[in-house]
Amino acid sequence: MKFRCKMDDAGAMRDFTNVATTIARMSKQCVLRLTQDAVYFNAADESTPMVWTRLDQAHFFREYLVEGKSEQFNEIYMELNTAMLSKSASTIKNSAKSVKIKLTNKQQACITFAIELPSISAESRLCVHDIPVTIVSQKRWSEYNEPHYDKFDISLQMPQFKHLRSVMERIKNMSPVLELAVDTNGTLAFKADADSATITVHFPSLTVYECNATGETIMASVDIKKFHAFLAWDAVHPSYIKCHIIHNRVIHISLELDSHLQIKYYIPAVDNPS
Repeated sequence: MKFRCKMDDAGAMRDFTNVATTIARMSKQCVLRLTQDAVYFNAADESTPMVWTRLDQAHFFREYLVEGKSEQFNEIYMELNTAMLSKSASTIKNSAKSVKIKLTNKQQACITFAIELPSISAESRLCVHDIPVTIVSQKRWSEYNEPHYDKFDISLQMPQFKHLRSVMERIKNMSPVLELAVDTNGTLAFKADADSATITVHFPSLTVYECNATGETIMASVDIKKFHAFLAWDAVHPSYIKCHIIHNRVIHISLELDSHLQIKYYIPAVDNPS
């Protein structure tokens, strides 16, 4: 198996770093999937699939090569520590001129970041980070498949991050559960129950992209901390945010940045004790 790539565009390096550091806030471990067309970061929470990110290789990398174990299975899956990935990526964002990333063997499999840094002398400085990885065998690839849903009960525009953050900072410690309820006219309500009060915040007149629901209201209750964690994706400055809900089953939030970066965030529904 072989993998190597090079980044030297400041915007691409910034976006790559933002993805890596945000993934580190979601999970201690992630699976890096390398294909011919894209780089994927997959993270889970207590073995429950949580977040998928897709980086278009043609946009992010000036050089890019992936060779799997065979033509039939021409991909590479590897598991790595997200804190180490975030540390390496932060060096890229702050001052790097370019970075080469390569699958290496240094007593064990590693992803090696060779980061070219500016210098006051004529020669550039080179900073090398080795991140140990565990290669995932092909028979386990299906464990990291993205969840598939035939259709959602409703898909609609999400409020801007600044409005979501304003609400969540006020209610995140009030209750362990957040209830999202949407009507077919595009009014999204956030509800949190505390011992002494119930707080409900409405966002009216949101664009409804698709509605397959038979009832007037679609709702799902989720872990409030997992929903709050989603707000960290504000770091990538997405072009749009959409929310897709299956009644009392799952909330799926999708984000995209100019078609070269896609993020899918899944939050399973929980029982609401109220």
